[in-house]
Amino acid sequence: MTEPKKRKPLGVLLKEKGIINDDHVKFALMDQKISKVRFGVILERLGFVSQYDVATTLAEQENIPYIDIDEVLFGKEELRLFNKNICLKNLFLPLAIEGNKIRIIIADLFNHDAIIQLITRHTGLQPIIHLGEENKMINAINANYYFLENPIEAQLAKEISLLELDTEHARGYDRFIKLILQYAVKMRATDVHIRPMEKSLSVAFRVDGVMQTVLIAPDSMKRVISSLKMKSEIDIAEQRLPQDGRFSEIILNNEHEFRVSTIVTEYGENVVIRLLAVSSSVMGLSQLGFYEEDVQLVKDIFNEPFGIVLLTGPTGSGKSTTLFAGIRCLDLMEKNVITVENPIEYRIPLLRQTQVNIKAGYTFANAIRYFLRHDPDVIMVGEIRDRETAETAVSASSTGHLVLSTLHTNSAIGSISRLKDLGVNSFLIADSLLGIVSQRLVRKICPNCRESYTPDSEDKKYLGITDIETLYRGTGCEACSNTGYLGRTLIYEILQVDKSMAVMIDKNAPLDTITDYANTHDFHDIFSICRRKVVEGVTTVAECKRVIGKMRTS
Repeated sequence: MTEPKKRKPLGVLLKEKGIINDDHVKFALMDQKISKVRFGVILERLGFVSQYDVATTLAEQENIPYIDIDEVLFGKEELRLFNKNICLKNLFLPLAIEGNKIRIIIADLFNHDAIIQLITRHTGLQPIIHLGEENKMINAINANYYFLENPIEAQLAKEISLLELDTEHARGYDRFIKLILQYAVKMRATDVHIRPMEKSLSVAFRVDGVMQTVLIAPDSMKRVISSLKMKSEIDIAEQRLPQDGRFSEIILNNEHEFRVSTIVTEYGENVVIRLLAVSSSVMGLSQLGFYEEDVQLVKDIFNEPFGIVLLTGPTGSGKSTTLFAGIRCLDLMEKNVITVENPIEYRIPLLRQTQVNIKAGYTFANAIRYFLRHDPDVIMVGEIRDRETAETAVSASSTGHLVLSTLHTNSAIGSISRLKDLGVNSFLIADSLLGIVSQRLVRKICPNCRESYTPDSEDKKYLGITDIETLYRGTGCEACSNTGYLGRTLIYEILQVDKSMAVMIDKNAPLDTITDYANTHDFHDIFSICRRKVVEGVTTVAECKRVIGKMRTS
């Protein structure tokens, strides 16, 4: 009789992978005595690890394949084999039936044997187990079973019909707004655009960075804009000037914050709603899309004792997400990290997080001055957008503090000029700047409909690779809404400022000179990273052209 396999404790496994250390384990065990919850849950709640770290580590130990729940399509027939309550209680979802077997994704490895027995007894099929993250599992169960029983497109059509028949305007627009937001969550949208047209109302979602029109409603539906303004505490009488507001709502059992912005157009007020999930978890650098060799470079930059580190890129390029992934690389047990954000997107207990309050006079710039009285090791400033914030941030980094922030520029090296434009002295930039990560997000090829093809001469010319014979693309399927893409990944460039480059910055050397120096010292620009991901079949030439363009690649 063979002895059962001896499992290592989760803490030991995570230590072996270098994700946590002894101090993290000690602190988590102290917390566990009070909270009485599982060790892995405590580590994730404290921000020491992500659920991705825990799931992939346990999957490796148990030799069970990890699967990203966000990248799979759950079949309706498979879902109907069970009910929502059974799936929530046991944290599993059926993925696909294959002959006499059924693929199952679970999130609770400690309930593994009981789940197998339940599924076998319930279906008569042999389970094939995959492991996923708990938070994604809960979200997927709530969403899949809700939309299985309540098809969102049919609900929207019915609600529009009822509103059109309501000639006396007795019916409110709250349900219509909630259905739109539910639809947006289902589609993984980051923004909702409500756009008045000449004789209609257009509703579009930004999904994976690309706009998709999802609904054209009758002209009478424009009244929804007033309802949205009231919900967001925006002055409904003001229809001449742009306005901003916000509101919170529970969507599919998850709290979301919605930032609302209006502008006046020819046909009425245009409204854009930004979706922010309050319970968002912080991802790791590898999970975001950094190559392993670059993960260590980013960690090295973030672990410098003083100076300034910048994350740059356009709005919606994931700068804040990367910033918090970098903060997770810090030893939060030994460092006092204070942040000022607008708004707080990721909550990490060991950080001291504050939020901008313009009405009270609490801005990015004066927050830094307050922080200096709180004995900080690391100061995180949500965004540098004006001269005062730039000068204060650089000044703080020059006095023995590590300052982390974001900046809107098109390239890493271009950030140097941007800081000068904001009025920061060249000497201070040279003295304080540690590194810059410039990034964009590109859509990933849908794994459910991915196919190979032979690239034409135009694709080869764009990539600068004449002998490549195979590339990849998505053909479009239900999982990706027939776009061929599902999810996004980072493309990036990392500029590490060494002594020689600092001298160039101090002497106001032309950017071309700094670029030439960087290129001879292992600097890889954003196009080279994108090209690598195209060749590896992660994304496509078309997506690379959409995000980077055709003119800036040579």
